[in-house]
Amino acid sequence: MALEMVTTLEGIWFLLAGFFLIGYALTDGFDLGTGMLTVFTKKDENRQVLYNAVAPVWDGNEVWLIAGGGMLFAAFPIVYAASFSGFYIAIFLVLWALIGRAVAFEYRNKKESSGWRKIWDWIYWIGNFVPALLFGVAVGNAVIGVPIDQQGVYHGSFWTLLRPAPVLMGVVGVFMFLMHGSGYLLRKTKGEVFQLAKKTAYIAFFGFITSIVITDFLLVITAPELYSNYFRYPVFWIAPVVILAGLTLYFLNLISQKYEKVIYGSVLVTIGTVLTIALASYPVLMRSTLNPEYNLTIWNSASSSITLTVMLVVTLTIMPVVIFYTVYIYKVFKGKVSSEGGYH
Repeated sequence: MALEMVTTLEGIWFLLAGFFLIGYALTDGFDLGTGMLTVFTKKDENRQVLYNAVAPVWDGNEVWLIAGGGMLFAAFPIVYAASFSGFYIAIFLVLWALIGRAVAFEYRNKKESSGWRKIWDWIYWIGNFVPALLFGVAVGNAVIGVPIDQQGVYHGSFWTLLRPAPVLMGVVGVFMFLMHGSGYLLRKTKGEVFQLAKKTAYIAFFGFITSIVITDFLLVITAPELYSNYFRYPVFWIAPVVILAGLTLYFLNLISQKYEKVIYGSVLVTIGTVLTIALASYPVLMRSTLNPEYNLTIWNSASSSITLTVMLVVTLTIMPVVIFYTVYIYKVFKGKVSSEGGYH
């Protein structure tokens, strides 16, 4: 194993970055997955159930995204600057999509009008689909490589980001979130929404497998260097093994009708997918297609030791409180939901 991951401040912050990313994917991931089902049911009552399923927790889940952005800014400021400037348009699309999702929660039921509600339902769908797709595209570009120079300046356009491999990684992300959202709905809903979630769970399962196989095949051809870490550090193979274990658990619980346990499989799939990508890229945080010497790594893009130390102390102090509060909230709002209550 790369011992510097646990023996250096830069390595520890690489692990913490992965922790924040996993935290966001696990929490807001099922929000995105449930939201993408909104337009696939015609009944207003069913759509309201989809809103109510995540209503108590969706805004708290996004704290992980904010915390992750703050962590990147403080721990790896050069990567923050390069990514936020290089992915400027993509980030604004995600930002506006997330704003639209938040506004849809508040405004959907302000009028007793089917046309009014359908407009906000589509805005809500966009607010979930666009981030689910573009988060994967952004991660794909970071690990596969973008045209950045030795100063971290991006030499490309928005269309540069939409190459086949990163877009396919975005598709993998969409199916991953759909799996997770379906698993969540199988625990939280009943009736027609439950049946929709069950059908979507199968579609997302096979879609994830198909898209990840195609993506891996393309990456073997176009970016074989991403697989070198798995031969340099054999322990890294635990990440793809976690994906396989999650897929197996997910499918077995589906076919055995243990629906409340399906989400356990999607949790493992999500953790394994994030870890697989992160470990394949290590120690590179943002790869340059112009020259490998321009790669932004945990070594050449990290803040000073004193900054990393202070942040580490603060993070380790506050994080247990955040985790406890998150667990408590989910415990308070456990159980099935209906179309009654929620955002009205």
